[in-house]
Amino acid sequence: MAGRRDVLKIAVTGIAGLLIGGAGAFFARQQEVDRLKKEVEDLAKQAGIPTKTVTETRTLTTTVLGKPQLEKNLNIYNWTFYVNRNLVDWWAKENEVSLVYDYFESIDEVLAKLETGASGYDIAVVSDAEVKEVADLGLIEEIDLKKIPNFKYVPDEFKNPPYDPGNRFSVIYSYGTTGLGWNSNRVEPPVTAWADVFEPDRHLGKYKGKITMHSDTDETFAATLIYLGKDPNSTKDEDLREAIEVLIKQKPYLAGYATTEEYMEGLETERFLISHAWNGDIAGVVYASDERQVTVSKSLDYIVYTVPEEGALAWYDNFVIPKGAQNKEAAHAFINFMLDPRVAAINSITIKYPFPTGVDYVPEEIAKDQMIFTPSELLAKLHLSRPFTPDERQKRQEYWLELMAA
Repeated sequence: MAGRRDVLKIAVTGIAGLLIGGAGAFFARQQEVDRLKKEVEDLAKQAGIPTKTVTETRTLTTTVLGKPQLEKNLNIYNWTFYVNRNLVDWWAKENEVSLVYDYFESIDEVLAKLETGASGYDIAVVSDAEVKEVADLGLIEEIDLKKIPNFKYVPDEFKNPPYDPGNRFSVIYSYGTTGLGWNSNRVEPPVTAWADVFEPDRHLGKYKGKITMHSDTDETFAATLIYLGKDPNSTKDEDLREAIEVLIKQKPYLAGYATTEEYMEGLETERFLISHAWNGDIAGVVYASDERQVTVSKSLDYIVYTVPEEGALAWYDNFVIPKGAQNKEAAHAFINFMLDPRVAAINSITIKYPFPTGVDYVPEEIAKDQMIFTPSELLAKLHLSRPFTPDERQKRQEYWLELMAA
């Protein structure tokens, strides 16, 4: 089996550039994509380690900027099934950094950690609106973009976002939509709308006990409010009351409120037939993906992802550095590593979420799969979350607790 030093099999100068933050004149598109695809597939077959990339020095020119002095520890808090763990572990070993890599399943969990002001983490991944929330509350540190030279590979549409002008506090990680994943072999007619999972005379009644809604409160409130034709970010009592009444009526028909792990496993085993889900998770089911192996061909192509016709949430996840982080140099170095286009491409190929800096390096079938790389014209039509004040978030939580008790 290949060792971790083989994870990114490139020339020594290339390794230095990757780890230290060297800027590269990246080699031309399609030939490099074809090579990357073949090498990833070959290596995955041999050892399940998806990490060969550029093997010839002529394909890469690297300027070494000088190795920063990194701390000996790095503590990361990220969503489940959201990175190639071989890459992360290899980076830590190469840099002699002791790594703690913890997972969360909802935005509520990461906000609860950050709100303590002493989370113990050096990097967290936070969605768009919540970046502004925690920045306004002084719960995250400013990011030094001079220490992240690979930021220049971020496409312009992902820079200077409205929730963080100038990228003072955040750097894009991944993005996507929240819709419905469903089994096209078992479900008919096709799922097209939120009404399918909210109205008993449609799919909700027909597939009772086989449908899940999201465990993330913001996502389930948004879906319900969009179905009702209301603002998905509403905190008006009359809107939230109407949403809760709809959810209470829906609840007896559901299998439950499922986390990422639960609905991915449930769709695969047909315990669930329709799940409220994030796009990349459904792509992960279709391609039988996990965090350690690479698969490029589809395994369960009868699992389908639909953005409901009434609309849906689009979201942008971001790296942030929590207040009081003890290992800021290591945090900046790791973020820079993740923005390297080759690393981003391997992450996209592995977990089937889009990493913006890697789009030109992924195989064509991944780049063109709209379940993974959401078309810009669709993103532009969807809703974005807005920041909530602590009181607004508390109000929503109280309504959610009422639903859980019903």
